[in-house]
Amino acid sequence: MRPLTWVGGHASALLLLGFVTTSFLPVSAETMRPLLPPLVVLVTALGFARQPLDPVSLRGLLQIRHIAFSLVWLVSTQVLAAFLAVSVGRAIGATPDQLIFIAAFFAAPPMSSAPNICLILGFDHAMSLRIAVLGTLCAPILMPLTLSLSGMVPEASGLVVGLRVFSMLLSGIVLGTVIHLALGPVRIARHALALNGLAALAMIAFLIPLMSGAMEAIVATPHLALGLLSLAVALNILGNLLVRLVARLHLSAQQAATLGYLFGNRNLSLVLASVPFDPILTLFVALMQAPIYGTPALFSFVQRTRRPWPPSSEF
Repeated sequence: MRPLTWVGGHASALLLLGFVTTSFLPVSAETMRPLLPPLVVLVTALGFARQPLDPVSLRGLLQIRHIAFSLVWLVSTQVLAAFLAVSVGRAIGATPDQLIFIAAFFAAPPMSSAPNICLILGFDHAMSLRIAVLGTLCAPILMPLTLSLSGMVPEASGLVVGLRVFSMLLSGIVLGTVIHLALGPVRIARHALALNGLAALAMIAFLIPLMSGAMEAIVATPHLALGLLSLAVALNILGNLLVRLVARLHLSAQQAATLGYLFGNRNLSLVLASVPFDPILTLFVALMQAPIYGTPALFSFVQRTRRPWPPSSEF
């Protein structure tokens, strides 16, 4: 447990280091690609295992008003936000090839690993878990609808995508429940850093097939790569901060930070797996990992300069 505890204590910095180094590893994407579904299951399970399963906590997690808020949030930040962004893009003369990146970003649901990162950063775990799980469940409906705004056609049908996603989500919830029941709340709390470390290692392993070939593409088209990286950083970090600022008008600082993080950090690999192969979109998804893996270190540093948030009372 001691090595995992050390990794968990330095998870934010190691995630950033993992992004920088994985593209240089002598491991092919083909070798790692079959491990993607198990890694998604593991990351989902580690997030769910930390959720208290006593009746009071479950009632709070599944309250109708919280579920309704989460659904409204997902529709607003995926379908409506994509419609507005694409409309503005068309009005200023952006081409369909350029709008693909905007549509892909907004079509993607929140990352399944978001609850783990929110735990590491001290954000609202229950809120992040609820929105991440619902976002994945709604992906077969919301993702094709959002993609259609830019003319992108999913390669697989909504039913096929839904079955793939649902099977991984269900497996993660079952495994997370088993972990929770096997360890118990006391040991889970005692080994929180070790669980953070395991989640961080799974996320770093997840990078290897995504980043394979990215370095060659960056060297071949540096100006394109710089433009895509700038767009990725703007969507993630600026979107995060803007949503946090607006949400703070109505919610606690912890909840606003959680919503900002969920807005900026999305599972674009799910979109990539659902549309016809596009090398430029593939490069964009790879470069999108830079802010995804870099923001935990950034916000962890910011968080250390502030007093801890009080426990969230939801809303």
